[in-house]
Amino acid sequence: MTPAGASGSRGGLRCAALCLLLALAGCDSTGHGQQRAGSPSSPHGPRPTRPPERAAASVAGARSVEVRPLEPCVPLNYEECFNALDDNCNGAIDEGCGTPGGVVQFMIAWDTARADVDLNVMDPNGELIEAGRPSQSGLIKGRDCPGRRQECGGVNLENVFLEGSKAPIRGKYRVNVSLERLGGDEPPIWVTLSARLGAKHYAFEIRLNEPEDERELELSL
Repeated sequence: MTPAGASGSRGGLRCAALCLLLALAGCDSTGHGQQRAGSPSSPHGPRPTRPPERAAASVAGARSVEVRPLEPCVPLNYEECFNALDDNCNGAIDEGCGTPGGVVQFMIAWDTARADVDLNVMDPNGELIEAGRPSQSGLIKGRDCPGRRQECGGVNLENVFLEGSKAPIRGKYRVNVSLERLGGDEPPIWVTLSARLGAKHYAFEIRLNEPEDERELELSL
């Protein structure tokens, strides 16, 4: 082999080795990491996964990156409070955390302290569930966060649940999650939504990009 040929062979080997190292590191030829297609991530890192029994939900006016179903659940040995998730995978949302629940329940939680996010639920009768006033279907909405005087203390969640003495109404429930104002927090606002409708369980991660941004889902019992 001529010296020029040997030099070219060594250069080719070095290039192949570099390409192999970049591939193992998950990088492209520019040195930038590659993200797996179809796996949008939030700035808060990986989210806990969700219960295995799921049902289809109709999502209005939202791209998949803005309303993302969370994956089947891997049980934890504990329940993390005020994250609107069923961490131990037994079907109860925020169990043991002092938040009321029922066989029909919808809960949202978000990490930013001042952003005002609203959870609005309309029952199959067409009645909008309002804070502090039980509906004819027995659904109740708890506190409205963050509160006019920050009464929620930065622990922001909203909860709609069915009174224990009431039988659930079958039909379609419309769930709307909207961003009223940022309050000085930086967008986007990431919201976790969990729902329980009898034996059906749902969990989503929702991205709200600006004031008056909203996502609407239709869930059936």
